Amino acid sequence: MPAFGVIVCPRCRMHAQIIELAGARKTGCQKCGASLDIRKLNVLFSADSLEEAVSARTILQARVHNLESEMRDTLATEKEVIVQAPDGPDVDLASSQDKRQSPKKSPAQVILQLLRSNGGEMETESLRYLAKEQGIDEQRADAIIGKLTGAGEIYEPSPGRLRLT
Repeated sequence: MPAFGVIVCPRCRMHAQIIELAGARKTGCQKCGASLDIRKLNVLFSADSLEEAVSARTILQARVHNLESEMRDTLATEKEVIVQAPDGPDVDLASSQDKRQSPKKSPAQVILQLLRSNGGEMETESLRYLAKEQGIDEQRADAIIGKLTGAGEIYEPSPGRLRLT
């Protein structure tokens, strides 16, 4: 049985989070504080590895916070919603049988991958520069960084520095 599951709070529908599937019977939403019965939750992804669960949670959180437009390159079609995490698992949100995937990464994925490849933290200017080398102009990079910050995927531990959550 997988050890970790990824859920979206059924009450607020605003937060994807990782839960341990064994042990506790209840958990709380980290966003709205609702008490949730683990046995009644819809587990959208499960894995033995915490790293896989984190990748899936990142994708689901982006989807929950309407970063879908930034991740459009990773969506196969309107009917099937399959999101490919960089170096991570597929998360099938629609249980579709036809699972085509686009090989191109979205700008949001590129920025997250740049942060991961630099130890999860770097200067904002350096990230903009590396993003530009990947074909993402500075304005677009700033917009994506703002959306990822708003979605809770990255944060600014000090002015001019970004870190993965």
